[in-house]
Amino acid sequence: MRTSTGLISTLVLGAALSLPVTAAQAAPAAPASVSAAASCRGLIASANSLNNKAISASRGRGYKKAAKVNHATEGKIANAIWACRHAREPRVIRAILHNAEQGTQSAEHFNKKAYIEHDRRAGKAALDSEYDVRRYLYKALRYS
Repeated sequence: MRTSTGLISTLVLGAALSLPVTAAQAAPAAPASVSAAASCRGLIASANSLNNKAISASRGRGYKKAAKVNHATEGKIANAIWACRHAREPRVIRAILHNAEQGTQSAEHFNKKAYIEHDRRAGKAALDSEYDVRRYLYKALRYS
């Protein structure tokens, strides 16, 4: 059974190398613009992944689940809009992400309507909106 923690090992390593503990633990820092772009791209990619889950749920007529996933996708897109303010083409990306956010809201509305009213046309409209969001997110990934 292990009785020591990783902190003790780090302290011993720092003392052996005669480095401060924080220097032994620290990773090399990336430039701010690189990390901001990576954050932007990562949020768009995770929104795309969530949107694909919503598409899968809508195809299987799981409208309630699709509405929940659409709501989560909308949150990721909102975070991406904020994170992409320092990207290469911020206005273009922001416009694309706003369209994607509106499409996600539309898809969520239609999924709720399809679930509550058992309306297959609303389910089809939700699926169409989700495909539009997928197209917007691919565009945003290309620009980011």
